[in-house]
Amino acid sequence: MYSIYEVLKNESLNDIAKKLNVNVDELIELNGELDDITPGQLIIVPKQDSAFKNYTVKKGDNLYSIAQKYDTDTKTLELLNGLDGNDYIYPNQKILIPKEGIGIYVVNNRETIAELLNSLPVGWENINRLNKQIYLEPEQIIIYDKKDLK
Repeated sequence: MYSIYEVLKNESLNDIAKKLNVNVDELIELNGELDDITPGQLIIVPKQDSAFKNYTVKKGDNLYSIAQKYDTDTKTLELLNGLDGNDYIYPNQKILIPKEGIGIYVVNNRETIAELLNSLPVGWENINRLNKQIYLEPEQIIIYDKKDLK
């Protein structure tokens, strides 16, 4: 979920954050202090083609409150993060959440591609573009772009 970014000439940390649509705090969290960045320096950045972003759990958070805040559901958060209903989350833990505009569909047992397409509010091109492989295995997560709704 991360890649390496090479700092360009005259580029500030704010410039990089804006270009990559992340916040400066996230870059600092991934790399440690970045007071004096220099051209050619390599830094870790969130991968840009990802449909998910990292969320740092805060004191008092639970999966339900996080799901409500980010317009998803607890089952999706559990699947994305390898959790089950009995697992606890704790402050400063990193979990994945879907980015804004990304829809999540969880494949049902023995679902066919026709059934999948009937269940989704988008067409084949949308899901094929965003999902590297579709196995139709139970609980496989299929992502889709909500901007392309039928």
